[in-house]
Amino acid sequence: MGQIKSTETEIIMTLKREGPLTLQQLSQKLGITKMGVYKHLAKLERQGVVSRKIVKKEVGRPSYIFSLSDKGREYFVSSDSIVLLSLLEFLQREDKGSLVIKFLKERSKIKMEEYEEKLNKMSFDEKVEKLCNLRNEEGYMAEIKKSGNCYELLEYNCPIFKVASLFGEACSLEQKLFSAVLKTQVENTHRQVNGYNICRFLIRGKNAPHQIETSPFKIRRALNEENNIRH
Repeated sequence: MGQIKSTETEIIMTLKREGPLTLQQLSQKLGITKMGVYKHLAKLERQGVVSRKIVKKEVGRPSYIFSLSDKGREYFVSSDSIVLLSLLEFLQREDKGSLVIKFLKERSKIKMEEYEEKLNKMSFDEKVEKLCNLRNEEGYMAEIKKSGNCYELLEYNCPIFKVASLFGEACSLEQKLFSAVLKTQVENTHRQVNGYNICRFLIRGKNAPHQIETSPFKIRRALNEENNIRH
């Protein structure tokens, strides 16, 4: 990949976080003119980092929507990850997939001990915030959103995407990891390997509804009911 300037990096990061966007949407999010955004997009297109497709409208001229190409997504993949993926693919071809799963479980156990040590003696809210920070340090581009007594942990990048594509156990192990270190119910509602733009984990806080709902409507309803009880 050629040299990427700061504004172009912002475009790449925005498309990674937000998913496909129009020129107008990118202009608003970056705070620069549409002409300025288009100039950088054109360069990224020539480099094969960004792709576009036409969106037809019932009225008016069609517009373009921009997204990261496969090459653009490689912007977030290190050379070490590529070597690791090649190794995992080799083991899978050699019918040694069980060894990979054993490795993933051992990795999760080590990670749990590491997280528990760093989250020790913190309040629940502090643990959630610290967990988000730890995930950011590991390259997951994570953020936390709170609704009532429930949290959403949103991860816009998945450093183990290729691994999880081959071995789905990687995703379920992360869910179990979060549940173990936070000592609460955690549900993985969205996974990038399933075509979503994010990995989304719902974390049940203290006094939250016993069952975490997965649909946006039911989540809002549960939180509203909880707020009514408190008031």
